[in-house]
Amino acid sequence: MKKNTTINACLTQTGIAPKTTTGVVCNFNQKEKIMNNVRNFLVGLVGLLLILQLAFVSPVAAQSSKQAERQRLSQVMDANTNVEEFRQELLNYFTELEDAVRLYDAIPAVHEKYVKSGLRPLDLLAQVKAQIAEMSSEDLAKMKPVYARFPGWREAPHAAESLLKPELRGNLKAKLAAKQDGNPSPDAVTPDDCALAIATDVSNSDIAIAKGFEIAGRATMNALPTDFLTVIPHSVAAAALGVLEAISLGLETSKNIKDDCTALNATDVQGIVNTAKTEIINNDNGNTSTIVNNDNTNKDTVLNSLNTKTATITTAITNSQNAVINNGDTNLATITTAITNAKTDIVNNDNSNKTTIVNNDNANTTTLNTAVTNARNTIVNNDNINTTNIVNNDNANKTAIINNDNTNTTTLNTSITNAKTEILNNANANTTALQDALLRSQIEADLATESNGVKVAWYMTPTANGGKLDLVKSIVTLTLANIQAEASATRNHSLIAPTPIKPLVISNRRMTITAKPTKRRLTKKPTGRETLELYFQAVF
Repeated sequence: MKKNTTINACLTQTGIAPKTTTGVVCNFNQKEKIMNNVRNFLVGLVGLLLILQLAFVSPVAAQSSKQAERQRLSQVMDANTNVEEFRQELLNYFTELEDAVRLYDAIPAVHEKYVKSGLRPLDLLAQVKAQIAEMSSEDLAKMKPVYARFPGWREAPHAAESLLKPELRGNLKAKLAAKQDGNPSPDAVTPDDCALAIATDVSNSDIAIAKGFEIAGRATMNALPTDFLTVIPHSVAAAALGVLEAISLGLETSKNIKDDCTALNATDVQGIVNTAKTEIINNDNGNTSTIVNNDNTNKDTVLNSLNTKTATITTAITNSQNAVINNGDTNLATITTAITNAKTDIVNNDNSNKTTIVNNDNANTTTLNTAVTNARNTIVNNDNINTTNIVNNDNANKTAIINNDNTNTTTLNTSITNAKTEILNNANANTTALQDALLRSQIEADLATESNGVKVAWYMTPTANGGKLDLVKSIVTLTLANIQAEASATRNHSLIAPTPIKPLVISNRRMTITAKPTKRRLTKKPTGRETLELYFQAVF
Protein backbone atom coordinates (compact mmCIF):
# COMPACT_ATOMS: atom_id res chain seq x y z
CA MET A 1 0.00 0.00 0.00
CA LYS A 2 2.83 2.41 0.80
CA LYS A 3 4.40 1.87 -2.61
CA ASN A 4 1.06 2.51 -4.30
CA THR A 5 0.56 5.79 -2.44
CA THR A 6 4.00 6.90 -3.59
CA ILE A 7 3.05 6.31 -7.20
CA ASN A 8 -0.31 7.98 -6.70
CA ALA A 9 1.43 11.06 -5.31
CA CYS A 10 3.32 11.38 -8.57
CA LEU A 11 0.19 10.82 -10.66
CA THR A 12 -1.58 13.75 -8.93
CA GLN A 13 0.92 16.09 -10.52
CA THR A 14 -0.18 15.38 -14.09
CA GLY A 15 -1.83 18.82 -14.32
CA ILE A 16 1.58 20.49 -14.27
CA ALA A 17 3.51 21.03 -17.50
CA PRO A 18 5.93 18.13 -18.16
CA LYS A 19 9.00 20.39 -17.88
CA THR A 20 8.12 21.70 -14.42
CA THR A 21 10.17 20.64 -11.43
CA THR A 22 7.49 18.43 -9.91
CA GLY A 23 6.96 16.56 -13.16
CA VAL A 24 10.66 15.99 -13.51
CA VAL A 25 10.90 14.57 -9.97
CA CYS A 26 7.91 12.30 -10.54
CA ASN A 27 9.33 11.05 -13.80
CA PHE A 28 12.63 10.51 -12.06
CA ASN A 29 10.97 8.52 -9.26
CA GLN A 30 9.08 6.35 -11.73
CA LYS A 31 12.21 5.66 -13.81
CA GLU A 32 14.15 4.96 -10.64
CA LYS A 33 11.53 2.44 -9.55
CA ILE A 34 11.70 0.65 -12.94
CA MET A 35 15.48 0.59 -12.81
CA ASN A 36 15.37 -0.76 -9.26
CA ASN A 37 13.11 -3.59 -10.36
CA VAL A 38 15.40 -4.40 -13.29
CA ARG A 39 18.44 -4.18 -11.07
CA ASN A 40 16.87 -6.44 -8.44
CA PHE A 41 15.93 -8.98 -11.11
CA LEU A 42 19.46 -9.00 -12.54
CA VAL A 43 21.00 -9.30 -9.08
CA GLY A 44 18.66 -12.16 -8.27
CA LEU A 45 19.51 -13.90 -11.54
CA VAL A 46 23.23 -13.52 -10.95
CA GLY A 47 22.78 -14.81 -7.41
CA LEU A 48 20.88 -17.82 -8.69
CA LEU A 49 23.62 -18.61 -11.23
CA LEU A 50 26.27 -18.23 -8.53
CA ILE A 51 24.50 -20.61 -6.16
CA LEU A 52 23.93 -23.15 -8.92
CA GLN A 53 27.65 -23.06 -9.54
CA LEU A 54 28.23 -23.39 -5.80
CA ALA A 55 25.80 -26.29 -5.55
CA PHE A 56 27.09 -28.33 -8.46
CA VAL A 57 30.70 -27.27 -9.22
CA SER A 58 33.42 -26.73 -6.64
CA PRO A 59 34.93 -23.21 -7.00
CA VAL A 60 38.52 -23.05 -8.14
CA ALA A 61 39.52 -20.43 -5.58
CA ALA A 62 37.78 -22.10 -2.58
CA GLN A 63 39.38 -21.85 0.84
CA SER A 64 41.49 -24.73 2.06
CA SER A 65 38.93 -25.60 4.75
CA LYS A 66 36.18 -25.98 2.16
CA GLN A 67 38.43 -28.09 0.00
CA ALA A 68 39.19 -30.38 2.92
CA GLU A 69 35.49 -30.65 3.76
CA ARG A 70 34.58 -31.51 0.18
CA GLN A 71 37.35 -34.07 0.02
CA ARG A 72 36.00 -35.65 3.20
CA LEU A 73 32.48 -35.68 1.74
CA SER A 74 33.81 -37.24 -1.47
CA GLN A 75 35.26 -40.11 0.58
CA VAL A 76 31.96 -40.58 2.41
CA MET A 77 30.03 -40.64 -0.90
CA ASP A 78 32.46 -43.11 -2.49
CA ALA A 79 30.71 -46.29 -3.64
CA ASN A 80 33.13 -48.47 -1.61
CA THR A 81 32.54 -46.62 1.68
CA ASN A 82 30.21 -48.17 4.26
CA VAL A 83 26.64 -46.85 3.87
CA GLU A 84 26.48 -46.24 7.63
CA GLU A 85 28.85 -43.32 7.14
CA PHE A 86 26.35 -41.91 4.61
CA ARG A 87 23.57 -42.38 7.22
CA GLN A 88 25.59 -40.40 9.77
CA GLU A 89 26.30 -37.70 7.15
CA LEU A 90 22.55 -37.34 6.51
CA LEU A 91 21.87 -37.05 10.26
CA ASN A 92 24.58 -34.39 10.60
CA TYR A 93 23.16 -32.53 7.58
CA PHE A 94 19.63 -32.38 8.99
CA THR A 95 20.94 -31.48 12.47
CA GLU A 96 22.85 -28.50 11.04
CA LEU A 97 19.81 -27.58 8.95
CA GLU A 98 17.71 -27.75 12.11
CA ASP A 99 20.06 -25.25 13.84
CA ALA A 100 19.76 -22.85 10.89
CA VAL A 101 15.95 -23.13 10.74
CA ARG A 102 15.76 -22.52 14.50
CA LEU A 103 17.41 -19.11 13.91
CA TYR A 104 14.83 -18.19 11.26
CA ASP A 105 12.01 -19.40 13.47
CA ALA A 106 13.29 -17.09 16.23
CA ILE A 107 12.40 -14.06 14.08
CA PRO A 108 8.82 -13.18 15.14
CA ALA A 109 7.61 -12.20 11.67
CA VAL A 110 9.04 -15.35 10.12
CA HIS A 111 7.60 -17.51 12.89
CA GLU A 112 4.17 -15.96 12.37
CA LYS A 113 4.48 -16.60 8.61
CA TYR A 114 5.30 -20.24 9.31
CA VAL A 115 2.27 -20.56 11.56
CA LYS A 116 -0.10 -18.90 9.06
CA SER A 117 1.25 -21.07 6.23
CA GLY A 118 0.88 -24.27 8.25
CA LEU A 119 4.62 -24.94 8.15
CA ARG A 120 6.34 -26.70 11.03
CA PRO A 121 9.89 -27.12 9.76
CA LEU A 122 11.41 -28.02 13.14
CA ASP A 123 8.88 -30.82 13.72
CA LEU A 124 9.46 -32.00 10.15
CA LEU A 125 13.22 -32.16 10.74
CA ALA A 126 12.77 -34.19 13.92
CA GLN A 127 10.58 -36.70 12.05
CA VAL A 128 12.95 -37.07 9.13
CA LYS A 129 15.92 -37.67 11.46
CA ALA A 130 13.99 -40.50 13.09
CA GLN A 131 13.22 -41.95 9.64
CA ILE A 132 16.89 -41.82 8.64
CA ALA A 133 17.86 -43.69 11.79
CA GLU A 134 15.39 -46.48 10.90
CA MET A 135 16.09 -46.56 7.14
CA SER A 136 17.35 -49.87 5.73
CA SER A 137 20.86 -50.25 4.38
CA GLU A 138 19.43 -51.16 0.96
CA ASP A 139 17.58 -47.83 0.68
CA LEU A 140 20.66 -45.94 1.84
CA ALA A 141 22.78 -47.72 -0.77
CA LYS A 142 20.31 -46.69 -3.50
CA MET A 143 20.07 -43.07 -2.27
CA LYS A 144 23.82 -42.60 -2.01
CA PRO A 145 24.64 -42.40 -5.78
CA VAL A 146 21.88 -39.82 -6.29
CA TYR A 147 23.19 -37.51 -3.54
CA ALA A 148 26.74 -38.05 -4.84
CA ARG A 149 25.66 -36.44 -8.13
CA PHE A 150 24.71 -33.21 -6.25
CA PRO A 151 27.64 -32.55 -3.86
CA GLY A 152 26.37 -29.02 -3.06
CA TRP A 153 23.53 -30.40 -0.89
CA ARG A 154 25.90 -30.60 2.08
CA GLU A 155 26.59 -26.82 2.00
CA ALA A 156 22.95 -25.77 2.37
CA PRO A 157 22.88 -25.48 6.24
CA HIS A 158 25.98 -23.28 6.35
CA ALA A 159 24.77 -21.11 3.47
CA ALA A 160 21.30 -20.71 5.02
CA GLU A 161 22.81 -19.55 8.30
CA SER A 162 25.32 -17.23 6.63
CA LEU A 163 22.48 -15.39 4.83
CA LEU A 164 21.63 -13.83 8.20
CA LYS A 165 23.87 -10.87 9.05
CA PRO A 166 26.51 -11.66 11.72
CA GLU A 167 25.10 -9.22 14.28
CA LEU A 168 21.53 -10.46 13.81
CA ARG A 169 22.72 -14.06 13.90
CA GLY A 170 24.47 -13.44 17.20
CA ASN A 171 21.37 -11.79 18.74
CA LEU A 172 19.14 -14.69 17.61
CA LYS A 173 21.55 -17.26 19.06
CA ALA A 174 21.63 -15.35 22.33
CA LYS A 175 17.83 -15.28 22.35
CA LEU A 176 17.66 -19.05 21.81
CA ALA A 177 20.28 -19.64 24.50
CA ALA A 178 18.25 -17.53 26.94
CA LYS A 179 15.17 -19.66 26.20
CA GLN A 180 17.10 -22.87 26.84
CA ASP A 181 18.38 -21.48 30.16
CA GLY A 182 14.84 -20.73 31.26
CA ASN A 183 15.19 -16.94 31.04
CA PRO A 184 12.34 -14.98 29.51
CA SER A 185 12.99 -14.21 25.87
CA PRO A 186 12.72 -10.63 24.60
CA ASP A 187 9.52 -11.13 22.58
CA ALA A 188 8.35 -7.59 22.96
CA VAL A 189 9.01 -7.05 19.25
CA THR A 190 5.93 -7.15 17.04
CA PRO A 191 6.04 -9.49 14.03
CA ASP A 192 6.25 -6.54 11.60
CA ASP A 193 8.93 -4.67 13.57
CA CYS A 194 10.70 -2.44 11.03
CA ALA A 195 13.92 -2.24 13.04
CA LEU A 196 14.32 -6.02 13.12
CA ALA A 197 13.37 -6.37 9.45
CA ILE A 198 15.87 -3.70 8.45
CA ALA A 199 18.49 -5.38 10.63
CA THR A 200 18.09 -8.63 8.68
CA ASP A 201 19.00 -6.61 5.56
CA VAL A 202 17.83 -9.40 3.24
CA SER A 203 18.53 -8.70 -0.41
CA ASN A 204 17.31 -10.25 -3.63
CA SER A 205 20.69 -11.93 -3.93
CA ASP A 206 20.16 -13.65 -0.57
CA ILE A 207 16.75 -14.89 -1.72
CA ALA A 208 18.28 -16.08 -5.01
CA ILE A 209 20.89 -18.08 -3.09
CA ALA A 210 18.17 -19.72 -1.00
CA LYS A 211 16.16 -20.42 -4.15
CA GLY A 212 19.24 -22.02 -5.68
CA PHE A 213 19.50 -24.52 -2.83
CA GLU A 214 15.75 -25.05 -3.13
CA ILE A 215 16.19 -25.90 -6.83
CA ALA A 216 19.07 -28.24 -5.99
CA GLY A 217 16.91 -29.98 -3.38
CA ARG A 218 14.09 -30.43 -5.88
CA ALA A 219 16.54 -31.81 -8.46
CA THR A 220 17.84 -34.31 -5.90
CA MET A 221 14.32 -35.43 -5.01
CA ASN A 222 13.35 -35.81 -8.68
CA ALA A 223 16.52 -37.79 -9.37
CA LEU A 224 15.57 -40.50 -6.88
CA PRO A 225 14.23 -43.59 -8.70
CA THR A 226 10.59 -44.38 -8.05
CA ASP A 227 10.40 -48.01 -9.14
CA PHE A 228 12.38 -49.80 -6.44
CA LEU A 229 12.85 -47.46 -3.46
CA THR A 230 10.57 -47.50 -0.46
CA VAL A 231 8.64 -44.36 0.47
CA ILE A 232 11.12 -43.35 3.20
CA PRO A 233 13.94 -42.07 0.91
CA HIS A 234 11.43 -39.94 -1.00
CA SER A 235 9.99 -38.54 2.22
CA VAL A 236 13.52 -37.66 3.39
CA ALA A 237 14.23 -35.77 0.15
CA ALA A 238 10.80 -34.11 0.28
CA ALA A 239 11.42 -33.03 3.89
CA ALA A 240 14.75 -31.49 2.90
CA LEU A 241 13.04 -29.62 0.07
CA GLY A 242 10.30 -28.42 2.44
CA VAL A 243 12.84 -27.06 4.91
CA LEU A 244 14.72 -25.24 2.13
CA GLU A 245 11.42 -23.72 0.95
CA ALA A 246 10.72 -22.61 4.53
CA ILE A 247 14.12 -20.85 4.63
CA SER A 248 13.30 -19.09 1.34
CA LEU A 249 9.92 -18.07 2.75
CA GLY A 250 11.60 -16.63 5.83
CA LEU A 251 14.00 -14.55 3.75
CA GLU A 252 11.17 -13.32 1.50
CA THR A 253 9.10 -12.34 4.56
CA SER A 254 11.93 -10.29 6.03
CA LYS A 255 12.63 -8.69 2.65
CA ASN A 256 8.99 -7.70 2.17
CA ILE A 257 8.77 -6.14 5.64
CA LYS A 258 12.01 -4.24 5.02
CA ASP A 259 10.72 -2.95 1.66
CA ASP A 260 7.45 -1.79 3.25
CA CYS A 261 9.28 -0.07 6.09
CA THR A 262 11.75 1.74 3.84
CA ALA A 263 9.22 2.81 1.18
CA LEU A 264 8.27 6.53 0.93
CA ASN A 265 4.72 7.65 1.65
CA ALA A 266 2.80 10.34 -0.21
CA THR A 267 3.75 13.12 2.24
CA ASP A 268 7.45 12.29 2.01
CA VAL A 269 7.27 12.27 -1.77
CA GLN A 270 5.41 15.61 -1.86
CA GLY A 271 8.00 17.15 0.47
CA ILE A 272 10.82 15.93 -1.70
CA VAL A 273 9.05 17.29 -4.78
CA ASN A 274 8.45 20.72 -3.21
CA THR A 275 12.00 21.03 -1.93
CA ALA A 276 13.47 19.98 -5.25
CA LYS A 277 11.12 22.37 -7.07
CA THR A 278 12.19 25.36 -4.97
CA GLU A 279 15.89 24.53 -5.28
CA ILE A 280 15.64 24.05 -9.05
CA ILE A 281 13.71 27.34 -9.55
CA ASN A 282 16.14 29.34 -7.43
CA ASN A 283 19.13 27.75 -9.14
CA ASP A 284 17.53 28.32 -12.54
CA ASN A 285 16.92 32.04 -11.81
CA GLY A 286 20.50 32.55 -10.63
CA ASN A 287 21.89 30.68 -13.58
CA THR A 288 19.72 32.70 -16.00
CA SER A 289 21.22 36.08 -14.96
CA THR A 290 24.73 34.68 -14.99
CA ILE A 291 24.24 33.08 -18.38
CA VAL A 292 22.77 36.31 -19.92
CA ASN A 293 25.59 38.50 -18.64
CA ASN A 294 28.24 36.01 -19.69
CA ASP A 295 26.54 35.69 -23.06
CA ASN A 296 26.70 39.43 -23.70
CA THR A 297 30.36 39.58 -22.72
CA ASN A 298 31.21 36.63 -24.91
CA LYS A 299 29.31 38.21 -27.81
CA ASP A 300 31.39 41.40 -27.73
CA THR A 301 34.61 39.45 -27.37
CA VAL A 302 33.73 37.17 -30.26
CA LEU A 303 32.77 40.08 -32.54
CA ASN A 304 36.01 41.96 -31.85
CA SER A 305 38.08 38.86 -32.36
CA LEU A 306 36.14 38.02 -35.50
CA ASN A 307 36.80 41.43 -37.05
CA THR A 308 40.52 41.22 -36.31
CA LYS A 309 40.83 37.71 -37.64
CA THR A 310 38.82 38.61 -40.76
CA ALA A 311 41.33 41.28 -41.77
CA THR A 312 44.24 38.97 -41.04
CA ILE A 313 42.67 36.15 -43.07
CA THR A 314 41.93 38.50 -46.03
CA THR A 315 45.58 39.62 -46.18
CA ALA A 316 46.83 36.07 -45.86
CA ILE A 317 44.53 34.91 -48.67
CA THR A 318 45.80 37.65 -51.03
CA ASN A 319 49.45 36.83 -50.29
CA SER A 320 48.83 33.13 -50.72
CA GLN A 321 47.04 33.70 -54.03
CA ASN A 322 49.98 35.64 -55.45
CA ALA A 323 52.48 33.07 -54.21
CA VAL A 324 50.47 30.23 -55.73
CA ILE A 325 50.28 31.96 -59.14
CA ASN A 326 54.01 32.68 -59.23
CA ASN A 327 54.92 29.21 -58.07
CA GLY A 328 52.53 27.68 -60.59
CA ASP A 329 54.24 29.43 -63.52
CA THR A 330 57.66 28.30 -62.36
CA ASN A 331 56.49 24.74 -61.79
CA LEU A 332 54.76 24.64 -65.21
CA ALA A 333 58.05 25.42 -67.06
CA THR A 334 59.95 22.87 -64.97
CA ILE A 335 57.35 20.18 -65.56
CA THR A 336 57.23 20.84 -69.34
CA THR A 337 61.00 20.46 -69.64
CA ALA A 338 60.99 17.29 -67.54
CA ILE A 339 58.21 15.76 -69.66
CA THR A 340 60.07 16.48 -72.90
CA ASN A 341 63.30 14.94 -71.59
CA ALA A 342 61.46 11.91 -70.25
CA LYS A 343 59.68 11.41 -73.60
CA THR A 344 63.01 11.45 -75.48
CA ASP A 345 64.58 8.98 -73.03
CA ILE A 346 61.60 6.65 -73.25
CA VAL A 347 61.59 6.62 -77.08
CA ASN A 348 65.32 5.95 -77.26
CA ASN A 349 65.16 3.20 -74.68
CA ASP A 350 62.16 1.65 -76.42
CA ASN A 351 63.99 1.54 -79.77
CA SER A 352 67.04 -0.03 -78.15
CA ASN A 353 64.90 -2.63 -76.34
CA LYS A 354 63.05 -3.44 -79.58
CA THR A 355 66.29 -4.27 -81.40
CA THR A 356 67.56 -6.40 -78.53
CA ILE A 357 64.23 -8.28 -78.24
CA VAL A 358 64.03 -8.96 -82.01
CA ASN A 359 67.61 -10.28 -82.12
CA ASN A 360 67.08 -12.45 -79.05
CA ASP A 361 63.78 -13.72 -80.46
CA ASN A 362 65.45 -14.72 -83.73
CA ALA A 363 68.24 -16.52 -81.87
CA ASN A 364 65.73 -18.33 -79.65
CA THR A 365 63.70 -19.39 -82.69
CA THR A 366 66.73 -21.04 -84.32
CA THR A 367 67.68 -22.77 -81.09
CA LEU A 368 64.12 -24.02 -80.53
CA ASN A 369 63.84 -25.34 -84.10
CA THR A 370 67.10 -27.26 -83.72
CA ALA A 371 66.05 -28.64 -80.36
CA VAL A 372 62.63 -29.70 -81.72
CA THR A 373 64.21 -31.47 -84.73
CA ASN A 374 66.74 -33.30 -82.53
CA ALA A 375 64.06 -34.30 -80.05
CA ARG A 376 61.77 -35.54 -82.81
CA ASN A 377 64.56 -37.66 -84.31
CA THR A 378 65.46 -39.07 -80.90
CA ILE A 379 61.85 -39.96 -80.17
CA VAL A 380 61.32 -41.60 -83.60
CA ASN A 381 64.53 -43.66 -83.28
CA ASN A 382 63.71 -44.71 -79.75
CA ASP A 383 60.17 -45.62 -80.78
CA ASN A 384 61.46 -47.80 -83.65
CA ILE A 385 63.88 -49.58 -81.31
CA ASN A 386 61.15 -50.15 -78.72
CA THR A 387 58.81 -51.45 -81.43
CA THR A 388 61.37 -54.04 -82.59
CA ASN A 389 62.09 -55.10 -78.99
CA ILE A 390 58.43 -55.41 -78.16
CA VAL A 391 57.67 -57.49 -81.28
CA ASN A 392 60.63 -59.82 -80.64
CA ASN A 393 59.73 -60.21 -76.99
CA ASP A 394 56.10 -60.81 -77.90
CA ASN A 395 57.04 -63.55 -80.37
CA ALA A 396 59.28 -65.23 -77.81
CA ASN A 397 56.58 -65.06 -75.16
CA LYS A 398 53.99 -66.42 -77.62
CA THR A 399 56.09 -69.54 -78.34
CA ALA A 400 56.75 -70.10 -74.63
CA ILE A 401 53.08 -69.65 -73.79
CA ILE A 402 51.97 -72.07 -76.54
CA ASN A 403 54.50 -74.71 -75.43
CA ASN A 404 53.51 -74.33 -71.78
CA ASP A 405 49.84 -74.48 -72.72
CA ASN A 406 50.38 -77.71 -74.69
CA THR A 407 52.30 -79.23 -71.78
CA ASN A 408 49.56 -78.27 -69.33
CA THR A 409 46.92 -79.67 -71.69
CA THR A 410 48.71 -83.03 -71.91
CA THR A 411 49.17 -83.13 -68.13
CA LEU A 412 45.51 -82.27 -67.51
CA ASN A 413 44.30 -84.87 -70.03
CA THR A 414 46.48 -87.54 -68.41
CA SER A 415 45.24 -86.57 -64.94
CA ILE A 416 41.64 -86.60 -66.12
CA THR A 417 42.06 -90.03 -67.80
CA ASN A 418 43.70 -91.49 -64.68
CA ALA A 419 41.04 -90.00 -62.42
CA LYS A 420 38.26 -91.32 -64.67
CA THR A 421 39.84 -94.81 -64.73
CA GLU A 422 40.25 -94.78 -60.94
CA ILE A 423 36.69 -93.59 -60.42
CA LEU A 424 35.30 -96.24 -62.81
CA ASN A 425 37.38 -98.99 -61.17
CA ASN A 426 36.29 -97.90 -57.75
CA ALA A 427 32.66 -97.67 -58.89
CA ASN A 428 32.84 -101.15 -60.47
CA ALA A 429 34.45 -102.56 -57.33
CA ASN A 430 31.79 -100.94 -55.17
CA THR A 431 29.07 -102.23 -57.50
CA THR A 432 30.52 -105.77 -57.42
CA ALA A 433 30.85 -105.61 -53.61
CA LEU A 434 27.29 -104.39 -53.23
CA GLN A 435 25.97 -107.05 -55.60
CA ASP A 436 28.04 -109.74 -53.88
CA ALA A 437 26.83 -108.64 -50.43
CA LEU A 438 23.22 -108.47 -51.61
CA LEU A 439 23.50 -111.88 -53.33
CA ARG A 440 25.17 -113.52 -50.34
CA SER A 441 22.46 -112.14 -48.05
CA GLN A 442 19.76 -113.45 -50.36
CA ILE A 443 21.44 -116.91 -50.70
CA GLU A 444 21.85 -117.25 -46.94
CA ALA A 445 18.24 -116.20 -46.45
CA ASP A 446 17.15 -118.89 -48.97
CA LEU A 447 19.31 -121.51 -47.26
CA ALA A 448 17.68 -120.63 -43.97
CA THR A 449 14.25 -121.73 -45.25
CA GLU A 450 12.80 -125.22 -44.67
CA SER A 451 14.48 -128.05 -46.56
CA ASN A 452 11.24 -128.98 -48.20
CA GLY A 453 10.54 -125.40 -49.24
CA VAL A 454 10.64 -124.02 -52.76
CA LYS A 455 14.21 -123.51 -53.96
CA VAL A 456 15.51 -120.72 -56.16
CA ALA A 457 16.55 -122.27 -59.49
CA TRP A 458 19.14 -119.56 -60.16
CA TYR A 459 21.04 -120.65 -57.05
CA MET A 460 20.99 -124.34 -58.27
CA THR A 461 22.18 -123.58 -61.84
CA PRO A 462 25.93 -123.91 -62.50
CA THR A 463 27.89 -120.73 -63.12
CA ALA A 464 28.77 -121.87 -66.64
CA ASN A 465 25.06 -121.93 -67.41
CA GLY A 466 24.46 -118.42 -66.00
CA GLY A 467 23.57 -119.45 -62.43
CA LYS A 468 25.11 -118.91 -59.00
CA LEU A 469 25.70 -122.53 -57.92
CA ASP A 470 29.46 -122.02 -57.42
CA LEU A 471 28.80 -118.98 -55.22
CA VAL A 472 26.24 -120.97 -53.22
CA LYS A 473 28.83 -123.69 -52.74
CA SER A 474 31.42 -121.25 -51.42
CA ILE A 475 28.89 -119.63 -49.07
CA VAL A 476 27.71 -122.99 -47.66
CA THR A 477 31.27 -124.31 -47.31
CA LEU A 478 32.42 -121.10 -45.53
CA THR A 479 29.41 -121.07 -43.24
CA LEU A 480 29.88 -124.73 -42.22
CA ALA A 481 33.59 -124.15 -41.67
CA ASN A 482 32.86 -121.21 -39.38
CA ILE A 483 30.31 -123.25 -37.44
CA GLN A 484 32.73 -126.17 -37.12
CA ALA A 485 35.52 -123.82 -35.90
CA GLU A 486 33.28 -122.31 -33.26
CA ALA A 487 32.02 -125.72 -32.20
CA SER A 488 35.60 -126.87 -31.65
CA ALA A 489 36.19 -123.85 -29.39
CA THR A 490 33.14 -124.60 -27.24
CA ARG A 491 33.27 -128.43 -26.73
CA ASN A 492 32.91 -128.13 -22.97
CA HIS A 493 29.17 -127.47 -23.08
CA SER A 494 26.58 -130.23 -23.20
CA LEU A 495 26.10 -130.00 -26.99
CA ILE A 496 28.01 -132.84 -28.67
CA ALA A 497 29.80 -131.53 -31.73
CA PRO A 498 28.78 -133.11 -35.01
CA THR A 499 31.12 -135.36 -36.90
CA PRO A 500 33.31 -133.69 -39.48
CA ILE A 501 31.55 -132.63 -42.61
CA LYS A 502 32.68 -134.17 -45.83
CA PRO A 503 33.15 -131.97 -48.85
CA LEU A 504 30.13 -131.28 -50.93
CA VAL A 505 29.83 -132.76 -54.35
CA ILE A 506 28.36 -130.50 -56.98
CA SER A 507 26.68 -132.14 -59.96
CA ASN A 508 25.97 -130.36 -63.17
CA ARG A 509 22.30 -129.93 -62.53
CA ARG A 510 21.74 -129.69 -58.79
CA MET A 511 23.55 -129.71 -55.52
CA THR A 512 23.48 -132.95 -53.55
CA ILE A 513 24.98 -134.02 -50.22
CA THR A 514 27.09 -137.17 -50.50
CA ALA A 515 27.39 -137.55 -46.76
CA LYS A 516 25.51 -136.08 -43.85
CA PRO A 517 26.79 -135.84 -40.32
CA THR A 518 25.37 -138.19 -37.74
CA LYS A 519 22.81 -136.60 -35.55
CA ARG A 520 23.20 -137.08 -31.85
CA ARG A 521 20.84 -136.62 -29.09
CA LEU A 522 20.94 -133.32 -27.29
CA THR A 523 20.99 -133.28 -23.55
CA LYS A 524 19.48 -129.79 -23.45
CA LYS A 525 17.78 -127.27 -25.70
CA PRO A 526 20.30 -126.11 -28.36
CA THR A 527 21.37 -122.49 -28.64
CA GLY A 528 20.83 -120.36 -31.73
CA ARG A 529 24.24 -121.16 -33.16
CA GLU A 530 23.72 -124.90 -32.54
CA THR A 531 20.32 -124.72 -34.20
CA LEU A 532 21.93 -123.19 -37.33
CA GLU A 533 24.58 -125.91 -37.39
CA LEU A 534 21.96 -128.69 -37.19
CA TYR A 535 19.92 -126.91 -39.81
CA PHE A 536 22.70 -126.97 -42.34
CA GLN A 537 23.35 -130.62 -41.53
CA ALA A 538 19.73 -131.46 -42.12
CA VAL A 539 19.55 -129.53 -45.38
CA PHE A 540 22.76 -130.67 -46.91
